[in-house]
Amino acid sequence: MSQSANPTAVIAFIEQGEIRQQVKSAVNSDTEFKIVAELDSTENAAQQVYAAAPDIIIVDHQIADQPSLDLVDELALKYPDIPIVALLDGDDADRPQQYLMAGIRTYMIKPFTQASLLSTLRRIRVLEARRKAALPVAQNGEPVETGPLQILTVYSPRGGVGCSTIATNLAVALYNQLDVRVLLMEGKMTFGHLGLMLNFRPQNTIADLIPHAGSLDKGLVEEVVSQHASGIQVLLSSPDLNVGQGIRPNDLYSVIKAVSSAFDIIVIDAGSHLDDNTVTLMDAADRVLLIATPDLAALHDTSRFLQLTRPLGFPPEKVLTVLNRAGIKGGIKTREIEAGLHQPLFARIAEGDSNVIRSLNRGIPIVYGSSRSAVSKDIRALAEKLSAMHPVAVQQATVLAQLKRNGNKRPAHSQNHNSALKMLGR
Repeated sequence: MSQSANPTAVIAFIEQGEIRQQVKSAVNSDTEFKIVAELDSTENAAQQVYAAAPDIIIVDHQIADQPSLDLVDELALKYPDIPIVALLDGDDADRPQQYLMAGIRTYMIKPFTQASLLSTLRRIRVLEARRKAALPVAQNGEPVETGPLQILTVYSPRGGVGCSTIATNLAVALYNQLDVRVLLMEGKMTFGHLGLMLNFRPQNTIADLIPHAGSLDKGLVEEVVSQHASGIQVLLSSPDLNVGQGIRPNDLYSVIKAVSSAFDIIVIDAGSHLDDNTVTLMDAADRVLLIATPDLAALHDTSRFLQLTRPLGFPPEKVLTVLNRAGIKGGIKTREIEAGLHQPLFARIAEGDSNVIRSLNRGIPIVYGSSRSAVSKDIRALAEKLSAMHPVAVQQATVLAQLKRNGNKRPAHSQNHNSALKMLGR
């Protein structure tokens, strides 16, 4: 059945005026969409949404002279599966992140054109369809456990907590443990630091793939990525801020899908800025490594982000919380952190000493430059836990169990036995 036969239902929380008329005209001009309700008040908003049963919610930044942030909070909590598009003024650089943390799917900065609004609505529809299709469902209709690990996105809602350091060293540790093809990808399209941390200046960047986003193949990916001395492959963001700011979520998603066909594990440093691109990096990931530190502000932001994962449609097991700088003097204790977050920590990484800082400043991965430090040991332990989620490790564990059941004797099917031993390097 065609899209126009079942148009995407849109509800708009916008006051009477030019913006409402612009939104209404844009939506009514396209048979793919349909306005099912227009509201200029937040009163009984949740009930109005329930009655209208929309596919997309549009919310202006201000309704009845009041900011709409509380409205977004309420709707995102009650209707996590309905994407919210916020219409924001461009006079506050912090406002988009506040709304994203409240649970919107994306935002538009006013003034905007009708064409750009329709383009955004189409992209939301496509991304939502893609997200729902990617959710594994059991036969009884209940979501099943997240699949094996291939793409890992490292993120924190608070800057300066060590995302880039952990992503870099984790990629190296995973490469050493699994002996598979590992790509370290810079997810921060501006102000990335992975090149500094690796003392690495490759000629090609992700910007070289973006023009070919619609037709990427493994050969082109291989030409653009660069091999680091540690053995991992690296894909950095462009040093040109204008180029980085021009990269859009759809193109970024196409790049991720292309590199996923060429590498066994992809570790993405998503940094701390929450925008459409960051959400795309997390959407595409099998696991999100959420980095926190033992201070009140970082834990407040971490807790807030965990609440946001429900509107984003992430299953609970997809987000793994890691405490960095554990044991730092004056820091909040682990048991208090777990009680505050209402979940156990996946891993802890110790506070670094002067040797760790020296390794960072020299552009040498900590797992090499300070291999005996507590930080290195904790990162390797984290890599080991993550390795167990990778298909290679799962397959090896199955083969080892089979060999153990047979007492390491030659089983009836000797060809299978030999193949198993070859896979395990024996």
